[in-house]
Amino acid sequence: MPLQQLPARVDQAPATAPTAWGSSRALRIAQVVPVYPPRRGGVGRIAHEYAVRLRERGHDVRVFTARHPALADVPDYVNTLTSPIRVGNAAFIPSLAWRLHRFDVVHLHYPFFGGVEPLLLRRLLRPRQALVVSYHMDAVGRGVRGALFAAHERVVLPHVLAHADCVIVSSLDYAQASAIARRLPGLRHVEVHPYGVDLDRFRPGREPALRSALGLDGETPLLVFVSALDPAHHFKGFPVLVDALRQLTHARWRLAVVGDGPWRSRYADLAGAAGLAERVHFAGDVSDADLPRYYRAADVHLFPSTAAAEAFGLVCLEAAASAVPTVASALPGVRRVVLDRETGLHVRPNDCGDLAVAIQRLLERPDLRAQLGTAARARAAAEFDWNIRVAQLEETYFAVNAPTDIAATVAAV
Repeated sequence: MPLQQLPARVDQAPATAPTAWGSSRALRIAQVVPVYPPRRGGVGRIAHEYAVRLRERGHDVRVFTARHPALADVPDYVNTLTSPIRVGNAAFIPSLAWRLHRFDVVHLHYPFFGGVEPLLLRRLLRPRQALVVSYHMDAVGRGVRGALFAAHERVVLPHVLAHADCVIVSSLDYAQASAIARRLPGLRHVEVHPYGVDLDRFRPGREPALRSALGLDGETPLLVFVSALDPAHHFKGFPVLVDALRQLTHARWRLAVVGDGPWRSRYADLAGAAGLAERVHFAGDVSDADLPRYYRAADVHLFPSTAAAEAFGLVCLEAAASAVPTVASALPGVRRVVLDRETGLHVRPNDCGDLAVAIQRLLERPDLRAQLGTAARARAAAEFDWNIRVAQLEETYFAVNAPTDIAATVAAV
């Protein structure tokens, strides 16, 4: 279903894409992704959910990603490939041009600098192999990195979008504000596929033991900020958050920072310089088992992202499923995940004053927190259940693979 025919709100996107091919046939699917768990990053987490849940539905799914020390102990369906050149999450993997020859569908998670170029070569050699591209976000950078990203968008991205059988975006709102609108005339063969959340893992509740361990009494609201603390996630807005927290007049609050990385000490120094060292707790890189506990222990989730590299906000869904409202920057895409005054509050990006006002409002209004949190959980269950989202993706795979089925049927006759 083309993008321009879909409604503007992500919550109004259809749950499935109709197809006449049924879902009984098992497909061989290659997920090509720059990072993969246990490496941190939203793109890898989404690819992981797709891979695991599609395999549960009977499909033969294989993951292809760059070799990394953190991936030494992964399932056998995860293929880690040698990359002669690697810078951050970018990795040139020439073997992708010939490693994918037996798959019905190749699903590329973009941006993947160094992975997309071999796939374009493969597409020229095997034009009938179905190619699905998940466009996760615009690549945003400063200086030389920003210039390289801009050149890639201008030279390579148009070919990626044009050669895909289907381009997947997380919301129409973000697509219309992103490089897709500039580089894909008419926004053809684009579908809206919101990401999902595990409603059993992230659920409402309280965590008195964790709150006690954080030194909280029953009356002190807990704020939570969840992000990797590294240069790749510079746009998550922690400095803006610190400036906002300095302006709060509410006497009782604490912040838990969940995540780790090379910028942790920098951010700790920033909080200390603002006089907030006693109120900000750096929890570090908590385990997957413990992460839901921090949401349940929290009263408000904070999402002060600053740049277009933020396209969705998986952590906003995790908070919503936990019945915790989010204060979120009103960025394209994000503003369709968190609905202003329905499941959370919007603030202007990079505006610490606006952010402070919104946080203060929720600190002072436990009734409003409860109202927004309840609505957030209900919407997560209705719109963002992973079972709904993966069923939609499965139908898209069958649709793009249909021409091959037709050719095989004609040949057999």
